[in-house]
Amino acid sequence: MGDTEPEVRTVGLIADPGLAHSFADRVCRYLERRLNKLDEYAYSWHVTADPLTLPLHESGRVNLDDHIPRLRAKYGWDYIIYLTDGPHYEQNQPVRSVINKLQTSATLSIPSLGVATPASVAKALVEIVRELATGDPPRSTAFERAFSMRGRKTDGDESSKINSIEGLRARLWLIAGMIRSNRPWKLVPQLSSAMAGAAATGAFGVFYTSIWSMADYLSNARLTLITFSSITMLSLWLLFHNHLWEKPEGHRRRERKVVYNVATVLTVTLAATAMYILLFLALLAAALVVIDQEYLSTQLGHESSLREYLNLAWLAASLGTLGGAIGSSFDDVKLVQRATFSQREFERRNLHIDDESDQ
Repeated sequence: MGDTEPEVRTVGLIADPGLAHSFADRVCRYLERRLNKLDEYAYSWHVTADPLTLPLHESGRVNLDDHIPRLRAKYGWDYIIYLTDGPHYEQNQPVRSVINKLQTSATLSIPSLGVATPASVAKALVEIVRELATGDPPRSTAFERAFSMRGRKTDGDESSKINSIEGLRARLWLIAGMIRSNRPWKLVPQLSSAMAGAAATGAFGVFYTSIWSMADYLSNARLTLITFSSITMLSLWLLFHNHLWEKPEGHRRRERKVVYNVATVLTVTLAATAMYILLFLALLAAALVVIDQEYLSTQLGHESSLREYLNLAWLAASLGTLGGAIGSSFDDVKLVQRATFSQREFERRNLHIDDESDQ
């Protein structure tokens, strides 16, 4: 008699739209291969990612347990894992994952992995599936335990295991993951009015001879200070004009709000910095094409070189960025919010805004 075929176990991945869903699609086959290479299982593993998007609860999060019976009846999955691109909190503590052995389901927070890669997501999913299948906690080396940022606790009925993240280093890692989920580069194309205002102001600086003399006179330290000031002004304008800042509400939610706001500030600042760099390159190219080197030397009273063009574009870009702050007032607030945050974070914030307006 031949060997009997191993029992097939299926893992269903569902994810938030955006980065989390992209990871679910990319790690699907890789995770399946990893599971089938493990000798500790007598199963044949099949992993699938479904485009289904779970609705957001009025609490601002997805309650996976509410959907388990329907998902299992529809798909017949043995294990159901939900990937979220937002921070996940349990018992007022940021967590990496929540594993429900009774429901054979789990939730994984992508931002808790920091600047996640398909490999790191797949590794976390292998740990989750192993624990769901065997009940054994994740394995770790002595080195990993020494530098671990994770804690472990049970829910009230002990059916759920909560893998929390502990300490300042873990929260900084979480913030980095939130910024990755927000994808700051998406914000720049939405700042069309800001870019128009910045380009117009910067172009005026490039073609105004007094700016040439000022750029030539100012030290690198002063130009750097002007640059930081202009990026800061643009970032603050974007934050408050577009209602991107959340106010802490009560002691128990303070840490959560601080984490959200730090991630938002850094997301906007990175986008403002990217806009500044693009403006600098455009103005430098314009200055090199339009301003003759001999004429520039005549106006400055000394021989000019590439350094003078760089300083001119440097100062003009800083002045243009300040003009961009005013121009950003004409950009659509909702579009800026949608571009600043991940899809789930945008939904969560607008859910809270709607709740406040209803009251």
